[in-house]
Amino acid sequence: MMVVFGGWNGKEGLADVHVLSLARMEWFCPRIVGDAPSPRNNHATFVVGNKLFVHGGHDGSHWLSDMYVLEAAPAAAGARGEWRWTRPSVSGAPPSARACHCIVVHKRKAYCFGGYDGSRCFNDLDVLDLDTLTWTRAAVTGDDPQARNAASLTVVHDQLFLFGGHSGAKHLPDLRVLDLATLRWSKPETKGARPPGLRGHTASLVGEKLVLFAGYDGRSRSNELFTLDTTTFAWDHPPVAEGTPAGRQRHTTVAIGPHRLVVFGGFDGFRWLDDCHVLDVGRLEQSAITSATLTSLRSDLSSLVNNPDSFPDVTFVLGDDRVVAHRGILWARSEHFRAMLSSGMEESSAAEIRVPDWTKAAFVAMLEYLYSGSAPSTAPMVTLELMSLADHYALDDLKALCDSQLIQHVDAANACTLLVVAHRCSATDLKRHCLDFILGSAEVNLDDLAQEPMLLMEITRASLARRGGQS
Repeated sequence: MMVVFGGWNGKEGLADVHVLSLARMEWFCPRIVGDAPSPRNNHATFVVGNKLFVHGGHDGSHWLSDMYVLEAAPAAAGARGEWRWTRPSVSGAPPSARACHCIVVHKRKAYCFGGYDGSRCFNDLDVLDLDTLTWTRAAVTGDDPQARNAASLTVVHDQLFLFGGHSGAKHLPDLRVLDLATLRWSKPETKGARPPGLRGHTASLVGEKLVLFAGYDGRSRSNELFTLDTTTFAWDHPPVAEGTPAGRQRHTTVAIGPHRLVVFGGFDGFRWLDDCHVLDVGRLEQSAITSATLTSLRSDLSSLVNNPDSFPDVTFVLGDDRVVAHRGILWARSEHFRAMLSSGMEESSAAEIRVPDWTKAAFVAMLEYLYSGSAPSTAPMVTLELMSLADHYALDDLKALCDSQLIQHVDAANACTLLVVAHRCSATDLKRHCLDFILGSAEVNLDDLAQEPMLLMEITRASLARRGGQS
């Protein structure tokens, strides 16, 4: 089962408990008695047997250092069993009040690293003996990690793998490993497609692979996966698959069996989420076998885009610019171009086809997608035009990719422009994010929507509805 305790809903800390039966994928709220903890978020949790330990966090006003234990009912009791909160008596030198820290369990010890207390981050390692409930400060050696919060800490055999986090000044992209036998930190040399500095991500061990999902890099909330082979220290960056959850941070990830992960909740930059997704890492590993071949194929096909040496047989004229392409690829990849090239009309045999409404940068980006199946990284305003192109040529997958990219770039200067194009292209996710941003920002100039009375009315209705819901 997966147990969710506490968190933040955008207004206040939470103290409720929800349980997901992983066998049936059904939620229930258990009957709970005992001394319950106060509402909080950014706390650390760890599991020992049928007990969930909760430590620290922030209640909206104060940084916390307390610890509680939630004992689950026997499995045979099911959803009707009684769960119990207790506040155990601990001894020794416990960690100071903090949030955004990590606690993991290895054998009969719990290891607490990092966190933030409102004034500084930590890089100390505190150890809880689970038999005596005694805290001690570990005397570590080696290449100490920089103090940080919102990192990930994962048990890998007799080692702890620490990745990422935020120092209070910057996002950290480093990987550190602690040998639990010697309590010595090291910084291994890694290779491959390394992830950026992230905070609020999750890292789960699946076989010998460390699987990182999502997180915040200071610019946007990611929905990307990175995997680290813990035996070779080689990073891999699988492509974003169909059905991948939206970008987020501060979510929860737990393992189901040897190959699957459950992802719940988080924050996407605009709202707090309550969705639940399952990642089959086994299928991901199978697809990785062909990823190198697909990467090579995409690269080879991309080299044909607007390349006069690749035997092109059609030229698109965009004002003063010309872009060359291949009829066969366009016919195979786009219903719009298939109809155009098979219609018997002038365009089907013309050496040049005029498309005056688009810029060269956006049109070439569209060809890049048609040839390789992936959208190139472009400036936001080019991506905005690319979304309009995708809508015009009925390339729904490309439009969805542009929608996802543009969501990460909404700001006060462009929110109205993005809203107008999203509305015209029926890009529902981008439109919703733009509306949420405009309703929550006093810096957006609505004069930019003077020619869009329907959108102004929609904003007014949404604003009135939000105020009514808060009254």
